[in-house]
Amino acid sequence: MTIDELKKVPFRETCHMVMEGEYTTTYMSKDGRLGFCDHVPRDKYGMVKKGGRAVRHFMIDGKVYKSKKKFLEAIKDYNP
Repeated sequence: MTIDELKKVPFRETCHMVMEGEYTTTYMSKDGRLGFCDHVPRDKYGMVKKGGRAVRHFMIDGKVYKSKKKFLEAIKDYNP
């Protein structure tokens, strides 16, 4: 799969979880094979932490890739 093909895949929010230290939101493709989740740090008042850096993890067929570089290498072999 190319980057242009990946950009055309529709994703929808499947889960949103609020924890003491972070917000986590998961998005999946319609077929459930591709996805990503965003982790956003929270401060002690429950707001998005000032200066906090969000982290995104990518998924292909249930396997998690913690770096965009590794995900982009793996997506080349993905066959929808």
